[in-house]
Amino acid sequence: MRTSKRLVAFMAGLLGVILISGVPLWAEPQRTNHQPLDLRYESSLPVIPLEDQPFYPELVQRADLWRHTPLGQVVGNSPQETLLNFYAVMADVGLLIEDVETSHRNDPGLFWNRQARAEIEEVEVLFNAAVDALDGSSFPLGVRPYLKDEAAIQLKHVLDFILNSSRQIISIPDANAMKALNDERSKDTQSWTLPGSSIVLTSELADNPINSNFLFSAATVANVGAMYEQVEQQVEDLNDQEFFTRSFYQDFVHTPGRLFPPKWYLNLPAGVRARLETEVLFDQTLFRLALSIVAILLLLLLIGALARLLIRSYKPGANDAAQIWTRDSLAWTRVVLVLPMVVATKAVELFIDLYLNFTGTPLVVLTVLFEAAYFSLFVVLVFLFFEALGRSLSEGLVRLSGDQDIWQLSRTSNRVMPTCRIISGVVAVALIYKLLLQLGLSPTLVLALSTVPGLAIGLGASKLLSNLFAGLSLQTDRPLRVGEFCEIGDKQGFLTKIGLRSVEIATATGKVTIPNAVAEDCIVNNLSRNHAEPGSPQLQGLDLSLELDTKAPFSPDQMADLLALARSYAENRPDLINPCLTVELNPGSPQRLRCIALIHVVNWRDYIALQESLSLAFSQLIDRVDLSHFVLGVSYDSSDQQLAAIPGILRGIIQRTKGFELRACRLLDIAEFSYNFKCHLFCQTLSYKQFKDSIDVINRELLHELAAAEIVIPFPTAIEIQRDDG
Repeated sequence: MRTSKRLVAFMAGLLGVILISGVPLWAEPQRTNHQPLDLRYESSLPVIPLEDQPFYPELVQRADLWRHTPLGQVVGNSPQETLLNFYAVMADVGLLIEDVETSHRNDPGLFWNRQARAEIEEVEVLFNAAVDALDGSSFPLGVRPYLKDEAAIQLKHVLDFILNSSRQIISIPDANAMKALNDERSKDTQSWTLPGSSIVLTSELADNPINSNFLFSAATVANVGAMYEQVEQQVEDLNDQEFFTRSFYQDFVHTPGRLFPPKWYLNLPAGVRARLETEVLFDQTLFRLALSIVAILLLLLLIGALARLLIRSYKPGANDAAQIWTRDSLAWTRVVLVLPMVVATKAVELFIDLYLNFTGTPLVVLTVLFEAAYFSLFVVLVFLFFEALGRSLSEGLVRLSGDQDIWQLSRTSNRVMPTCRIISGVVAVALIYKLLLQLGLSPTLVLALSTVPGLAIGLGASKLLSNLFAGLSLQTDRPLRVGEFCEIGDKQGFLTKIGLRSVEIATATGKVTIPNAVAEDCIVNNLSRNHAEPGSPQLQGLDLSLELDTKAPFSPDQMADLLALARSYAENRPDLINPCLTVELNPGSPQRLRCIALIHVVNWRDYIALQESLSLAFSQLIDRVDLSHFVLGVSYDSSDQQLAAIPGILRGIIQRTKGFELRACRLLDIAEFSYNFKCHLFCQTLSYKQFKDSIDVINRELLHELAAAEIVIPFPTAIEIQRDDG
């Protein structure tokens, strides 16, 4: 969801940049302020018929050539060749459309038969060749093919008017004439303007500097709509001529289909067709408007339903660690949900642009909206596709290795997924730049926009690059792997992620995100790195230290007993591997029992439980040793026989106490007020509760036996010495 929100925010910002940049998205190309046609002919001059114009024989010859050999290109190396070819081909196209519709209209079936389709394809080849003679670089790339089709038909009607109503001789220069014209000019110009109009043919193309053929200029193509509006009524008043196509444009803009409407539509009753072709909004017919609304509503319903399922797939629990082996299936499910959105969006765009044949400003607006939606969904599809591909590759590599460990899958994913995401980012950037070109931005402006990421990196993204390269270093050197228990600086926990920007470590209190650059600079203590055998489970290091918090420092005998008990306990615990125990005796520091071992845990709950049980057990052992070593002080009034009997009394009590042995009872200290016997007991088999109960019994019997032997345990005595100064 975080990636989707960032993507939506990015697309919104991109649209804002486009709008601010002044891209001509929502209207037709801007027209020049001058009049598209110069109709200020001298009314006293007679109209010169087309057949009396000097280029007419050449026009007839070219028309005959195109009828018999409809192959080749319309554009030529002179204005005469391009203009006459274009006019002859467009006249043939108009006539052939009428012939095909007339000859095949009554054929059985609702659709064109094979012969009709073959003839339609031939007509479309001719039409495409004529359209190629127009420089449509002023149109946005996304709508350029459709606007060039419309402009070609409008230009044909404008030429109908000019060539059939001219009151002056029109001399169209060939290659030699163009050379002669340039010889008379102070500066060579590879352009020619049709007399009495602003129709310009030129070989100087902005996007093709090496071009040598003459095309109708971009300015002419951009303004041909205004030219047609100016002569539309006059064209209706002209008499039919050999190359005249009166209803070409009206049929094009009022019927569905590109050049040929569907056969079932042509066979509708005339009254029904008249109503369907009624212009209701933005010069669009009722038929187009109604079907386009239905298509858009169906598209929105489909996208809404699939988007709802896509959002549900991101709900909490969908990416649960317990379902890690099914994440690739979930990722491919998301791809399957988005793919129909992309296909349906493009299909509806083509349906409206090609089948319904929208024209003018509505065509531009709808195409821009559909292109923006299509590329946005395509970008989402690319991200989801590479996400699914990365997860499938990760799982496939792990299964191929024969390892089914979850952490192994996480580690492989952390190496494969960043690569797939980088590739998806590169593809997404390419798609976004393609969208900018489709929406009408010039390549120069697109290149200018491409400098924005570099500027951002120079101004404030240095940390991002530092983290990126540090992340690559971590992935390459591999001092850490996902699932390992480690210390990064002062943070200790399980490593759950190594991303492009940061590493994620699960500590006892939560997940901590550490930038890769910081992690690379920190001292890393990898507690899971040990020389385990291949195929064995991953082990973590445990270093547990407990202070011997007693009234007095432990004696050597106490330390020996504690180590014996602790080592025996650690060896008998199956969850401790290769345990090492010692008592640290650092000068100036308290005594500490330290346990170093390998353990196998996969989460903090298990780690804390193990550490807790060990701390409790070792604390009990420390207390057990502390209680097993005690000092028995007796009064100075005790006789030699009584002093000699004390070890025997204690030995008899210990012999009657199960699980205990008496290792020593020695008179080692003659204190200020008592004889001190240092007693050393040892117990290993009893539980901690049984041990304390036995100590209670031992103390009670010892007091009883000493009382019976009339051996007194003295109370501490304080003596005050007073000085008499008198």
